[in-house]
Amino acid sequence: MKEKTICRGDLFYYDFGTRTGSVQSGTRPVLVIQADDYNRNAPTIIVAAVTGVIKKRYLPSHILLGQEFGLKKPSMVLLEQLQTVNKDELRDYIGTIEDEQLLRRINITLKKTFGLWIYKEEKKQNIRCLCPKCLKDYIHNPDYIVRRLDPFAKVKDHCDKCNQTGWDYVITERQHNARGKGCQNV
Repeated sequence: MKEKTICRGDLFYYDFGTRTGSVQSGTRPVLVIQADDYNRNAPTIIVAAVTGVIKKRYLPSHILLGQEFGLKKPSMVLLEQLQTVNKDELRDYIGTIEDEQLLRRINITLKKTFGLWIYKEEKKQNIRCLCPKCLKDYIHNPDYIVRRLDPFAKVKDHCDKCNQTGWDYVITERQHNARGKGCQNV
C-alpha cells in the first residue's frame, strides 16, 4: 500500500485474522485515526474497526457512518476496537470521511474513550452540547451560569442529552456564599 498517501479519515480494508470473543476479526473496513504528521513518517498506523453489523448503537464508542464514503453497506466505526497495524498490510482503499461534523464527533468520542475528555472539577464547569429544549434546563436554573463556547460556530453537533442538534455551551456551577445568599465570583 505505497501508492496512496494515508491520511486520517481514510477507509481501507484490513485483515484482522482470527480472533475470539468480541474482538473484531477477518477482513473488514478500518478507519485511520492516527494524526497525519505520524502517518507520513511512521511505518505503522492506528486504525479503528468498522462493521456492517449495526447493533449496540447506544454505546458511546459506536459511531454510525451510514453507507457513504465508499462503504458497500450501512456501517458503524467501533472506536473501542483500535489496532496498530503495518501500513503495508492495509489493503484496498475504500474512501475518505470528509464530513466535518462526523469527524468532530469521532474526535470527541476518542477523547472520551481514552479518558481525555476532562471536566475541571475545581471550577465546577463543563462543556455540553445542548439543543434549545435541553438548554432551558440550565438557563432557567439559578445554580448555573451558561455561555456559548464558540458564538461563531457554524456547524451544530448532537445534544449530549437527547441527540437533537445544538451548540456547545460552557456550564459553570454558581458558587454560593456560606449563608446561601447571593453569589461569589467564579
